[in-house]
Amino acid sequence: MSKRTLIGLLVLLLILGAVIWLTRHKNNDNDQASTPLLSVYAYNKTKNIPAQQAEAVPNDEIVYTLSVENQSDKVISGYIVEANISEISDKSTLIDASGASYNSATSSLVWTPLDIPANNQIQKQFTVRVNPVVAGADKVMRIKFDNEVTVAIGPAVVAGTNTISDVTTPPYKAPTSGPADNLALWLAGLATVGFVVIKKYRLIKV
Repeated sequence: MSKRTLIGLLVLLLILGAVIWLTRHKNNDNDQASTPLLSVYAYNKTKNIPAQQAEAVPNDEIVYTLSVENQSDKVISGYIVEANISEISDKSTLIDASGASYNSATSSLVWTPLDIPANNQIQKQFTVRVNPVVAGADKVMRIKFDNEVTVAIGPAVVAGTNTISDVTTPPYKAPTSGPADNLALWLAGLATVGFVVIKKYRLIKV
């Protein structure tokens, strides 16, 4: 093999290697742009605190915020935000879906496709009202959106108390009082007054 042929082969190999490297680099960039960072956050609107800081009780409203962050320098086109709410909907009532449609086949909320700008994010929210939990059922609402958020459900609270009132405890009964307790005393007093009046009246007549 001549020296010129050898140099030609080396040049071709270098060109081929450069093409492969550029192709892989481009594919990696595309993969990065199509894989955003997902996260979910829950807030107890009724108690005005993060939902994981205290047990939710029936009728509490929980707001879930879904975040989709594009960490690449390329626009992600037509991204569909979809969240499975099967472990939330069985313990609550959806009261605000913020424009999402419900896919009963996957038990998911699905929003209209959106473009995510480079190095930016989009957010979607939905709100549920907590229902009373059936005895023996799991008392936790869960949702996974890359990370997992759990919200514990406690018993209903009766106004003025911290727990459900104990219906088995007999109600407090105040001691009775009134005319019945003092009837004998009143009758004795009236008899004495009547006797004195009658006696005095008879003495005057005499």
